[in-house]
Amino acid sequence: MMINTDAAISAKMVRSGLGIIARNWCGVIVKAKGITERRKGEAATEETRAIRGALEMAQGARWTNIEVQSDCKYVVSLINTDNVQECRLQTLLDDIDVLKKRFESCTFSFVPRTANSCSHELAQFAVKATRSFEWEGTFPTWLSALARKDMGVVTPFCN
Repeated sequence: MMINTDAAISAKMVRSGLGIIARNWCGVIVKAKGITERRKGEAATEETRAIRGALEMAQGARWTNIEVQSDCKYVVSLINTDNVQECRLQTLLDDIDVLKKRFESCTFSFVPRTANSCSHELAQFAVKATRSFEWEGTFPTWLSALARKDMGVVTPFCN
C-alpha cells in the first residue's frame, strides 16, 4: 500500500487538518481519512502527526507492507535518520518508530507537492470540516479525480 499524507493549518480559524490517502499497487484509492482539530498547529508537528495517523490507519486495516509518502522533506528526513534529537517532535517521532516496527515492510519517502495533491486537497478539506471523517470503498468525485491526476504524475506499474 502507498499512503500519501499532508497537513493544512488555518491560523484564522485556529484549526489544523490532516489528509491521508491509501492506494493499492495499481494506484486505486482504497481508503481516505481526514482529521480535523481545533488547534493552532505548527507545520512540522502537523506533518508528523499526519504520518503517525497514516501508520495508525494502516495498522487498523491490517496492511503489512506500506510506503508512506509526504511532501515534507524535513520530517521524512528526521524519520529516516537514526538518533535524531528534535525536541518539539520527539514524542511523535518515537510513536512513529514504535508503529513502523509492527509492519513487515514500512518505508518513508519524500514526494513533491505535484505528486501529493490528493492528500494536500484532503487536508485543506479537513481543516474546514466540522469533524474528522474516513471513507472506504466509495469516495467523493473530486477526490477520485485528484487521485487520477496524481497518478498521471507518478505512473504505476499495473497490468
